[in-house]
Amino acid sequence: MKKDEKIKQKDNFTKLTHKRGISLIVLIVTIIVIIILAAAVILTITKNNPVSSAKEATFKEDMANIQDELSMYISKKYTDDPLSFDKSSVNLSGDSMVTELPSTKKYKDKVSVVEGNLVKNNSKVNSDEKKWFNEVIGNTSNVKEEWQDTIASVKDGVPIPKGFTYKEGTKDTGLVIQQDEKGNEFVWVPATESTYAKDTSFHSYNDFTPTGDDTLPNGITDETADVKKYGGFYIGRYEAGIPEGDTSPSNKTGIPVSKQGETVWTDIDYRNSKASAEKMINNEYVQTGLITGKAWDTTCHWIKDSLSSINASANLTDSRYYGNYKDSLVPANENSGTKRTAGFSENWKTKNIYDLAGNVSEWTSEARSSLLIFRGGSYYDGGSGNPVSYRDSSNASNTYVLIGFRPRLYIK
Repeated sequence: MKKDEKIKQKDNFTKLTHKRGISLIVLIVTIIVIIILAAAVILTITKNNPVSSAKEATFKEDMANIQDELSMYISKKYTDDPLSFDKSSVNLSGDSMVTELPSTKKYKDKVSVVEGNLVKNNSKVNSDEKKWFNEVIGNTSNVKEEWQDTIASVKDGVPIPKGFTYKEGTKDTGLVIQQDEKGNEFVWVPATESTYAKDTSFHSYNDFTPTGDDTLPNGITDETADVKKYGGFYIGRYEAGIPEGDTSPSNKTGIPVSKQGETVWTDIDYRNSKASAEKMINNEYVQTGLITGKAWDTTCHWIKDSLSSINASANLTDSRYYGNYKDSLVPANENSGTKRTAGFSENWKTKNIYDLAGNVSEWTSEARSSLLIFRGGSYYDGGSGNPVSYRDSSNASNTYVLIGFRPRLYIK
């Protein structure tokens, strides 16, 4: 082959190789461009998803309609009673909310009305609904973000669990909440992890010392958990009353009440008292159980500072001035010395808690070896020998006309 032809062939090969190189680069660039465009299209479609957009529009419109209906409801309440109406008294949830605000039917688990404000249930709404709600209604809740799964509102720094409404009192005087569905009442006892403790120095029969505690309700693994998180705990405002529909106390397991004027549930042994206290309320937000030794002693120390306002001689070791005993003194002596209904006398109330001292003794989950401990003395006892802080014990299967019980409310 001639030299010129070889050179020509070489040049052609070089040009062909160069063209192939360019074609490969163009192909790669084209693929990259297509990928970028495809991603952009996908993002655009996702962002402007017609299904998602329709859900958002529907949710926002529904929330706006609910808010309008709530505003009209509150306006009517005010018009009907302008002198005494208080917006903060408007608390609605579940079926009762649907009755008053029919537009909430589809959302009865996702929203509620707390102190006149429409609030979302963070444990029931998804992230999109939470965002849409805030865009339409705003964050109307005064509850800390980490509390919102179980707490409906906060009053005077005290958490009000979902399913309950503030009734009266303050953190210092005894803040009272009422169960929306059943009307049971509980009182907040402020405490810290260090102050929520037993006081074994309190007088007991034959000066025994508690040796332990029975088990907590199922699902409650640490009785100080709500104290650590919320700065306190709730106890029944009243001694446990007999179940609705019953006419007299009996030794069985049932659902007690914590309401004024109810027959106090006595003649019940420790086992049935504990089981009944745990059956009282148990939902995703709260759980009741029998009051513990720590809860009783912490409550005693909390009411201590208020006793001198009743009588200068009143204290945790002399309850004759503020309890129902056989030897009660003024002002507690009126109608004393016999078993009374729950919350019978205002003179037997301390920090909005009735009959902690006297009326009937109360089982606790505190133990003395194989025996269970009851506290507070009864109408049959003396108020200085068996005061609010007093401990005694008995076999778990024994029943007495002098002994009842009181629930403690745990926030889950």
